[in-house]
Amino acid sequence: MKRLPPSLRHRKRYIAFRIIGLRTSDRTSDQSENIKKVAHKLMENLISLFGEVGLTNSSVWIEYMENEYGIIRCSNESLDKVMIAFSLISEIDGVKVLPITLGVSGTIKRCKMKYLKGGVESANATDGL
Repeated sequence: MKRLPPSLRHRKRYIAFRIIGLRTSDRTSDQSENIKKVAHKLMENLISLFGEVGLTNSSVWIEYMENEYGIIRCSNESLDKVMIAFSLISEIDGVKVLPITLGVSGTIKRCKMKYLKGGVESANATDGL
């Protein structure tokens, strides 16, 4: 299968996030359940705000999630829509949560390095908890 030239491929953006109040566990099955719950709420918000066409054009996907930190992949054209829908998540599975966008990057590698690896360590050091 041949790859499309860069001019024909859809550009992606990666959004690093943190969800405060999300029930977390070290078990793999719980992590995959959290991914499903966050993805469901995000898609639900996208549909209610921008309709099914908006959801389809966004190409949204939870790329990575560990505890309360994660990365959302979306198309470059729908970045603002996805960020709006993500910020409007107020509860997951009956629990009040606070979604925080840490930053946006063009590659997943840079997103992890810049916002998650250093961000997780520095955030834990300054949380005061």
